[in-house]
Amino acid sequence: MPLRVSLTMIVKNEEANLPACLDSVAGLFREIIVVDTGSTDRSKEIAARYGAKVFDFPWCDDFAAARNASLDHATGNWIFWLDADDRLDEENRRKLKALFAGLKDENVAYVMQSVSKQCVGDDSVVAVDYARLFRNHPEIRWQYRVHEQILPSVRRLGGSVRSTDIFTCHMGYQDKALHRRKLDRNLRLLELAGAEHPKDPFILYQLGRTQLATGRTTEAVQHLRHALDLSQPTDFFVRQLYGQLARGYCQLGWPAEALDVCRAARVNYDDYAELAFLEGQLLDAQGDLAGAEACFLRLLQPGARFVGDDSGLCGYKARQNLAVIYYRQRRYKDAESQWRAVVADRPDFVPAWLSLANLWLAQDRLAEVEEAATRLQGKAAGTAAAALLRALAHMFRRDFPAAKQILIEMIARDQRAFWPRALLGDLLLQEGRDLAGAEQALREASSLNPDHLPTLRKLKLLLEQRGPGRK
Repeated sequence: MPLRVSLTMIVKNEEANLPACLDSVAGLFREIIVVDTGSTDRSKEIAARYGAKVFDFPWCDDFAAARNASLDHATGNWIFWLDADDRLDEENRRKLKALFAGLKDENVAYVMQSVSKQCVGDDSVVAVDYARLFRNHPEIRWQYRVHEQILPSVRRLGGSVRSTDIFTCHMGYQDKALHRRKLDRNLRLLELAGAEHPKDPFILYQLGRTQLATGRTTEAVQHLRHALDLSQPTDFFVRQLYGQLARGYCQLGWPAEALDVCRAARVNYDDYAELAFLEGQLLDAQGDLAGAEACFLRLLQPGARFVGDDSGLCGYKARQNLAVIYYRQRRYKDAESQWRAVVADRPDFVPAWLSLANLWLAQDRLAEVEEAATRLQGKAAGTAAAALLRALAHMFRRDFPAAKQILIEMIARDQRAFWPRALLGDLLLQEGRDLAGAEQALREASSLNPDHLPTLRKLKLLLEQRGPGRK
């Protein structure tokens, strides 16, 4: 008789997400357990309509407690969990169904990737490993108030962990305001957990990571250092801990310390893509172009096996940085080759298109810019890039009114668009007639993307030129 798998979920005010989630897994489970932690919308009604057994659980600032309540109600031999903003496509439905059919009576946790598109304005696609499927056993329970974990209890019972090629799509990071609210909530829960368990390195790591994301950099670095002191190299989160600590040092303006962290982490985590990528950026910033080139080439080496949440670090992002290094070394053919590879992989990646266009324009290859804009026009992934390329072509011909019109229209259509504002700032600086407008455009661009150093440098230089007393 096939072993039963129970789907378990915890929800609160998820009426907008639940139908798509449950539609995506329809027919895979004989039992769906939904624990509601205080919805005031139609979440419970919708879950019941899909055949779920719905239970109330008073929220107690503890995600693990809520998830454990869902386990208490599950009757299947195995547990599979989802959040309401998770989705399963048809290919992964098929893979999951085959996995369920082959389950045996053993203590195993199956790891699957959760793939998330980041907030609007961020081109990153992040993939995070989660233990999605595990045995229903009274001693296998979730722990931690937030960023709750199931694997520690699986391992305490002698269970093993197996990777799969199954992934779910997570929709929860695309709304920037919602993402910020989640960060603030997580920070509050982590501060509670830290007060209860001040020497738990995992809690300290998550606390530092969340403080880093919310701008509390000095506190973040202190907690990350403490977490590193208390952790063991075999702890599952330590490679990410090194990465967060290095990022924290960068945010504090301590590049030498960040580089030291990257190099120290190599001893045990030479396969962590984020650290190799960050080391390349740091070496580039200090003028060691050969060292930076070696880092990015290592990430691109055929057959190299790197781990990390952002697959772009071993692909188009490494190529973009490599191309910039080649350009600065006047290796223009090599730079162009890398940028062409980037846009072939990611036709929507604006920085590479703009870099290519600037290279072509510097070589009086205006026709190629216009050709590329024509090819991109009308394609879902290339419409914005096409407009920006046309604006650059107008700027090259010093037709500033035409370029300005394109950029202003783009800004009107998308209030969160970074690149039109950055280019508008460049245009107004070149034109030299509206420095106040240039300042405003660069300020708006830098607020949308505070990590874009060229925009920050231009703004700083403009403020210096405009006189003392200006911020």
